[in-house]
Amino acid sequence: MPYIYPGASTGSSAGSRRTQSASFGLDSMTCFNWMHLLSEEGQKWIESRTGEKVRFEELYAPDLPWANTRRLYMETLNSGSIHELPSRCAVEGYVKQYFASFQSLVFPVISQSLFEKTLDLAYGPHSAFGSASARSCVYAFIAVVNLFEVGDNFQEAMDCGYFASAAQTFMVQLTQEMTIDGLQAVVMLILFQYFLGDLQAAAVSVSIATRLLYTLGANTMSGVDSSDCSHPDDKNIEECHLRYLFWICYSFDKDICLRTGQPPAINDSYCNLTLPSDYARLQDSNILRDTMSMDTHTLPLFPWDLRLSKIKSEAYEALYSAGAQRKSDSEILSSIRTLDEALDQWRVSLHSDIRPTLLFSHEMPVSANLNTQAVMLRLAYYHCVTMIHQASERGRLSNDGTAGGINTSISLAINASTSTLSYLQTVLPVVKGECFWVLLFYAITAILTLFRDILHNPLGPNAHSHVHILREVPDLIRRIPIRKLTVGEAIHLRFLDGFTTELARLGACAISQAQQEATAVSGTQALDSDVQYPL
Repeated sequence: MPYIYPGASTGSSAGSRRTQSASFGLDSMTCFNWMHLLSEEGQKWIESRTGEKVRFEELYAPDLPWANTRRLYMETLNSGSIHELPSRCAVEGYVKQYFASFQSLVFPVISQSLFEKTLDLAYGPHSAFGSASARSCVYAFIAVVNLFEVGDNFQEAMDCGYFASAAQTFMVQLTQEMTIDGLQAVVMLILFQYFLGDLQAAAVSVSIATRLLYTLGANTMSGVDSSDCSHPDDKNIEECHLRYLFWICYSFDKDICLRTGQPPAINDSYCNLTLPSDYARLQDSNILRDTMSMDTHTLPLFPWDLRLSKIKSEAYEALYSAGAQRKSDSEILSSIRTLDEALDQWRVSLHSDIRPTLLFSHEMPVSANLNTQAVMLRLAYYHCVTMIHQASERGRLSNDGTAGGINTSISLAINASTSTLSYLQTVLPVVKGECFWVLLFYAITAILTLFRDILHNPLGPNAHSHVHILREVPDLIRRIPIRKLTVGEAIHLRFLDGFTTELARLGACAISQAQQEATAVSGTQALDSDVQYPL
């Protein structure tokens, strides 16, 4: 999640300067990347607020899936050879199953007709130009189809991780050939890595995909206006398909940068960000449908609403970029207001059946026709609210007259976080199992936002309720649907159980310490008032 460097000056005014310890506690407690909690400064700050030693073993697990991201890849390399691709007939069956599924509408990673040329290359002579990229593309496609469990009759002897690792072994040739097949391969690796929670690997893949997009011109072309397109959204036309690949990369890039705090790979100023024709209306109607008859002209839904992805990009640039570090607190608040207005304009533009409410509680009704895409839309909205308004936290100690705006903004971030957890409790039964890691990210963002607020304001009116929410989180996480419980997911669930339990314990300790300090201060004041001074 976005971060601000410890001890960095965040504004030119005296009210914007902080000590290093204060800066760490207020600025660098990120929402997702809890590794900041494990630094020496982080632990000192937590201990100063709670009076307790942090149980390090509960906040760090070296055997988490992304802590060993090289293991499977190295095993694939060390095996001496890569297993041959499945038969072309089997892969063609996977293609048909994929295009009959809803996932193909959300992730238009291949074009059914263009993929025939990919298969020709992949199953042709290996000496042909583009063969390596085509084989990588097929391996990556099998990994994604297996990940989403589209259809059946998959290669049961291999898991999706093997196929993803096999796709990566062609990376050197892929970056030399620079073809659309190579781009498709990397885009599918982004999906695979993102949905398995390996954001760092996904960020690297986005960077590679960005260079391919630039080389192929997908960042500046417009599928809508292409003279080759007889229909504005014809997936059979390479230019139109390239444009879809651009939007997939753009969406993941802007989401990942807000989750990791690292700058985006795609620079908006070098891109044509014109949305597909009639995008807003078609987006609403597609999400609202229970079933869809999909053809080559159906506008994709994409992983996130493209308008929201553009707001995410603006949010990172305005609030978390290097330039934003030089803004004063009042300038940051001005940027927050502008972004909040843009976000709300997007929200109210959505159809009422899928429009997120500003807040959500357990008592509120949800649509009877709720689907995974509508659920993810609302969670993405609450996450964006949190990321925009938590930027105001750097001004908690400010003396430049912005305290009122800062407190309001912090409250909005906290409300969005509690809404996230309440909404998850309500809608988990309708969410697809492959969304496990994505839902975890949203939950953890909310958890750490509440934890940080408890430590900042332990005597606040909501501190006790926030600790109660933290104590309920382990049960919530255990209820998140999983397509199948892998070893990595089991490890992560055990870790998160201990992690959230430790945060709840520390939060309760912070409240207890603050109450004791307040009692001691009031007792001292009472003694002082009883002292009789000589006349």
